[in-house]
Amino acid sequence: MILNRISVFIISLMCLLVVFPLYAEMITPVSEDLSDSLTPFTLTPDLSLSYLVVSDLVKKGEQITGSVIVTNQGPVSASHISMDILLVQNNPDGNISIWLGTKVTDEIGAGTRGKIPFSFSVPVGIPDGEYYLKINIRSHELELFSSDNTITSSEPITIQKETIWRGENPNLRLTIDSVSTNTSSSGSSFTMTYTVINMNSDVAGSCKILFLLSPDINNLNSGFQLWEKNIFSVYSDMNEQEVLTDLIPDYIPPGFYHLVGIIDYTGMIQETDKTDNLFVYPEKIQITEPLNRLLEPYADQIAGYLYLKTNKYREYCGLSLLSFDNDLCNLAIGHTTDMIQRKYFSHYSPEGIDPTGRAELLGLSVTQSMDDGRTRTGIAENIIRIAAGHTIGKGYTGFVDPTTPEDVADVMMIEWINSPEHNKNLINPTIEKIGIGVRFNGEFFYATQNFF
Repeated sequence: MILNRISVFIISLMCLLVVFPLYAEMITPVSEDLSDSLTPFTLTPDLSLSYLVVSDLVKKGEQITGSVIVTNQGPVSASHISMDILLVQNNPDGNISIWLGTKVTDEIGAGTRGKIPFSFSVPVGIPDGEYYLKINIRSHELELFSSDNTITSSEPITIQKETIWRGENPNLRLTIDSVSTNTSSSGSSFTMTYTVINMNSDVAGSCKILFLLSPDINNLNSGFQLWEKNIFSVYSDMNEQEVLTDLIPDYIPPGFYHLVGIIDYTGMIQETDKTDNLFVYPEKIQITEPLNRLLEPYADQIAGYLYLKTNKYREYCGLSLLSFDNDLCNLAIGHTTDMIQRKYFSHYSPEGIDPTGRAELLGLSVTQSMDDGRTRTGIAENIIRIAAGHTIGKGYTGFVDPTTPEDVADVMMIEWINSPEHNKNLINPTIEKIGIGVRFNGEFFYATQNFF
């Protein structure tokens, strides 16, 4: 079973925290106020924006620069802060909002006040005219007072004409066809199927799609971005279905959200009609409190699967099965915990003690007489750490679903089997016992296997 799953994992790369320009018409179902559940006695941050300064004349495709003062007047810190910067234009058809980008930071302490500079490119495909710059700030925590979380420039910004367009004019649309679940949580896997459509035969180059979760469909700048995807080429009468799987970002708080997709949200392609670039999935998505994977019982489930899959692999190789040894288990858990607490990743502790030395310190026997009269000495060890989600550059290139202990164990086994040195321990015909320790530090799953 394990070997059949090796081909499942694919290389994928995405950026979670950088948001680029959004082009979308506002639409109008009912808004929701997530702060209704707070009482006047709830301790919350109190973020506010003031003293917005921005340039008043910008050419399309160039940078719009400025700054704003951010203050936390509340008695507690704010975490996972996002500050969205938009251009808003009034016209006879309603307000047009272009999402320029997002500035993010991990924490703003109580009583903190500072100037935040920003600089974003103005998309070349937006309409000409005068725009107001609008900034909205939010944190992971709900606030009692949110009326000062938005600021708008007092004077309009003139966006000058772009270079004359000499290409073709497609008409792009996007549909979200299905989702894997209507209830998820931050850090959990989520899959959607979507279709990219070109309504005519004109072609164009690349563009981007933005997916976000919005608590208020009438005010998209209050939403939280999920992911962005690239379309490398728009071809004639395009109708292409794609599947996207990733983790719900950890900065999205619990609540009910509208799932929104916007195609060409950076305004890179001139179209015959841009008013149909936004799609709202018909069913709401509920984000619940995340599963606490830091708890030991969750990690122990992964260890249990590693034990079963190790023996399944040995059985496949025609070898004897290993018995689970509690002393070796304590040795493995101790090393896994020590690596997390002291921030290292090695078979040797910072003092230079190897697995055999650590076993001797615990009073364990490290020498065994074999049936042929020989003596075997030493404790063998496999270690691994893998991050949840798309893990390029973090020791494993593939997708790790942290919500399913068996999937985490599968990835670990695949890596050990594909490594000659680790695989040598898995298929050693002379070993008889195994102990396994798994723990999660909030980013990486660490695992240790000890053999004797």
